[in-house]
Amino acid sequence: MAAVLASVVACEILEDQTPENISFHMSGSDGQVVTVIYSQEFIAGVDELNVTQVEVFASDTVTHVLPIDTIIDIAVKRRFFVQVETAPMDTVVVDVRIDVDGRGLLDISGGIFPDVPWRYVYEYNQSLTDVIEVIL
Repeated sequence: MAAVLASVVACEILEDQTPENISFHMSGSDGQVVTVIYSQEFIAGVDELNVTQVEVFASDTVTHVLPIDTIIDIAVKRRFFVQVETAPMDTVVVDVRIDVDGRGLLDISGGIFPDVPWRYVYEYNQSLTDVIEVIL
């Protein structure tokens, strides 16, 4: 019995935890239009004020109609940035879920307001904060 338990623990330790895919789900008022910026070409770090600063070098901008349900391959870059904006006069209440290879990273609800985009940044093996400043 001990040998079986030891082999199961060893397999879990040796299992590759390198991220391959990010699942991004956002729901809210069905039919609401949002503009989404996706990127894997950026650098990010936390400054002395505990603010995550992100500099984006290349990105894709997509106009989505809620709900959004997409999977993005991150096997090469191991990072993901998303920014969601509403139209200038719209406020949207959303539910957001982000998973990496089926492991939950984020599950929140909240509002997206005009001129206040919602942002999320993920970098493998790096701690980042919820306060995010972006240079596009």
